[in-house]
Amino acid sequence: MNVEYNKKLVEDMYVALNTQNLDALDKYWHQDMIWHGPPDFYGDIFGLNNFKEKVMKPFYAAFPDYFVKNDIVCADEKWVSATGFLTGTHEGTYLDIKPTRKKIKMQFSDFWLVKDGKFSENFVMVDNYSVLKQMGLSFS
Repeated sequence: MNVEYNKKLVEDMYVALNTQNLDALDKYWHQDMIWHGPPDFYGDIFGLNNFKEKVMKPFYAAFPDYFVKNDIVCADEKWVSATGFLTGTHEGTYLDIKPTRKKIKMQFSDFWLVKDGKFSENFVMVDNYSVLKQMGLSFS
């Protein structure tokens, strides 16, 4: 794929994520995709259905007003990377933390491998430390 295609693929996928329609993700991900989540929080998730059920569905339940936006997107013919933030209100359990009803802003960076026009792997870095502090947890 070319650079512009890969950048648009990310943009369109984030539009789909913001709709919270899990089936909309089928258009952007291979069924045998691998999601490499933050270590000690998620780890590796294998397969699109597992990604939907184990990552996205609980995330949407924890932050029902989930909204994600990229600030920077870079791409070449095989890889796309982006950094940005998502916002939401902590209305459901997240990382075993009961709802705090607090608004959070979560910064992230992602790297996606594109094969045959869809994402096959995703490497994710999330500032969970900041999120936990925004939820009111103390780490002193």
